[in-house]
Amino acid sequence: MAWCEPKYKSEHCETAINVLTGGESVAAVCAEIGIARSTFYEWRDKYPEFAKAIQIGLQKAQRDWEILGRQGISGQIDKFSPSPWIFTMKNRFRDDYKDDSKEEKSTETSVLEKILNGEITVNK
Repeated sequence: MAWCEPKYKSEHCETAINVLTGGESVAAVCAEIGIARSTFYEWRDKYPEFAKAIQIGLQKAQRDWEILGRQGISGQIDKFSPSPWIFTMKNRFRDDYKDDSKEEKSTETSVLEKILNGEITVNK
């Protein structure tokens, strides 16, 4: 019997939000829904509500990772190591945490730089 990918349903938006918010990847969303990565991107491009759900899930995940970083840097997490956290942020949330090349370096300070420089206060 041949395998067939499921058809798009609006319920997949909630699945995408929940999986991404939990810190998991696009691959995890695909596994949960039972689709190939190529189908994921087709749906994202074809269904605006699915694209929005992906954005929401990724933003919620980034929020949780940023909270973790603030807690770790402020000493609220024992044995917190900022290096793996920084590596994760730069790779998972590239739009906000990538290193700019010298030619493209903007005058705007990144969120990560503000946290490390103490410009963003941490509520204890």
